[in-house]
Amino acid sequence: MPLRRIAICADDFALSEPVSRGILDLAACGRLTAITAMTAGARWPQAWQHLREIPEGVALGLHLNFVEGVGLADGRPLPGAAWLAARAATLSMPRKALAREIAAQWQAFEDLAGRAPDFVDSHRHVHVLPPLRELVLDAVARHGGGIVVRNLFPAFGPRNSAAKRLALRLLGAPAMARRLDEAGLTANTAFGGLQHLTDAKGIESHWRSMLDELPDGALIACHPANGLDQGDPIGVFRQAEFRWLGSSAFAQACRDGGIALTRPGAPLTAS
Repeated sequence: MPLRRIAICADDFALSEPVSRGILDLAACGRLTAITAMTAGARWPQAWQHLREIPEGVALGLHLNFVEGVGLADGRPLPGAAWLAARAATLSMPRKALAREIAAQWQAFEDLAGRAPDFVDSHRHVHVLPPLRELVLDAVARHGGGIVVRNLFPAFGPRNSAAKRLALRLLGAPAMARRLDEAGLTANTAFGGLQHLTDAKGIESHWRSMLDELPDGALIACHPANGLDQGDPIGVFRQAEFRWLGSSAFAQACRDGGIALTRPGAPLTAS
């Protein structure tokens, strides 16, 4: 069986204490290859004090947030995914304000981490929206240094994620994949993790399906937590995903599938 390199990326570091604790625990036992961290919208900023617990081989990325909490550029509530999608559809996206917010969140990451991010993505995947995707790509190109951008096309997931996959296509994921290629920026070859985030019972079967289907160079986003935040609408799912990723069954599924866990954007293996 040919070896496939797959990145496993935990989203939402600094969102809450259970989320950050779960991410750190999974990274410590070698089940994650990437962590994407929030600077805007973080409800447990103390998470940044625990960066030393992240193993050296685990990539640390910037999880740009335009949809939840308060922005860093002007201290105002962030607009939300539906508002951004509507503005993208009517070609009325506030480019200057969004550019300022990207710059503020990027600078906060560098101030907290002491370096540039290894990769960039966004909360609820809104960086696929035009012209927001151009602003993100411009920021990455300016900073250079091989920063990886999360690509969301083609997307893989269980049957109950069909609506999410369709939404990504309609919102601009294929166009963003083309722009990444045109710009010569590094990205994952495919995306997994579009699960129904209230279906905690189906996690193992859905993950096994993704591990079977994803090509070499793909990335799977996950949302684990060690503990329950009572205000988190997907808190039960997060705990179940944490247990699955930490299990011997997950490790065996990777071995059975010929999967090597790797950082986002790692060079593809020879066929």
